[in-house]
Amino acid sequence: MYIEQKLSWEFLAKKSFWKKFLVRIDSYWITKEIIETLTRKECNFIFDSENFKDFLREVYNEELLKEILFKSIYLNNNIEVLDLLEISNPKIDFSKESNNPTNKKILYEQWTFFKLWIKKSFPILFIFNSNNIEWSKIPQEEVEKIINNKKYRYKIKNEIQEVINSTNAWNYLNEKFIFNEANIKKIYHILTKDLLQETWVTYPRWYKKIINVVWNNETTKPENVVAEIQALLEIVKKRKKEIFALKLAFDFHLKYEQIHPFENWNGRTWRFFMNKILIQYWFLPMIVFKENSKWYSSSINSCNTWNKKKYYKFMIEQYKKTLDKCYDFKI
Repeated sequence: MYIEQKLSWEFLAKKSFWKKFLVRIDSYWITKEIIETLTRKECNFIFDSENFKDFLREVYNEELLKEILFKSIYLNNNIEVLDLLEISNPKIDFSKESNNPTNKKILYEQWTFFKLWIKKSFPILFIFNSNNIEWSKIPQEEVEKIINNKKYRYKIKNEIQEVINSTNAWNYLNEKFIFNEANIKKIYHILTKDLLQETWVTYPRWYKKIINVVWNNETTKPENVVAEIQALLEIVKKRKKEIFALKLAFDFHLKYEQIHPFENWNGRTWRFFMNKILIQYWFLPMIVFKENSKWYSSSINSCNTWNKKKYYKFMIEQYKKTLDKCYDFKI
């Protein structure tokens, strides 16, 4: 999203695939219909792009893919419009700003809900599900209390620390993280800080020293980890314009899993990195839900003996499920 100011007018400028759309932003003009129109124009350019068409050849359901892209971009646009209006008009009262104050107030409340959901509700759901996929048993309501610094009753110290570490990692990911090897290790170090393994020793502070086997498949040999991580990072840096954003995020997730650079805690780290790629491309982040963990492992495992269609199908449906959690709000 790019914002311009011209004299007393304010503009929302959306740039996508080198195309720029301008919409006048003030409390009289901006409507749900304008944001929808802007989003559809942006999506049409995406759908016509070669990297989207390349990804489309590898997925099952074209309509589902287009649906989640529209919903994700639409939600992001709502959040950015709200940010712009709040910056430009910090004291704005939507109940007094148009000939139809009721509709304006509802629209503002909708934008505020979307922003609160992605800033507050999403991290809770993401951390709860990501940790529970890895056998944590902490309930979602206790995760929410820990993240919000409220009194909680849960007693398992390691799982409480996992939530604290995951919250710190999520904040670091959004504030300081850029894709390089040092930050890959940094996220791992944040996630494992003050935790004990089953052997009651702390987690090692380096890449793995032994080969780990995941779902009966050997992962990258320890001596090859550095080279493969660097090659993966080069794809993110140098080929990002050639690969559609969702494919880039999903492929990074998959390749990182196949490398498995650390002895443990790989699953939680690759879900963080996948979401960072989505955020960088102006898509909303996503959740892999704990109740679908068997399908999750099966879809990843299928990539070793087949193509990626089953895996992409699973990830796209998890993305839809994430967006549906937000769209449960009546708009």
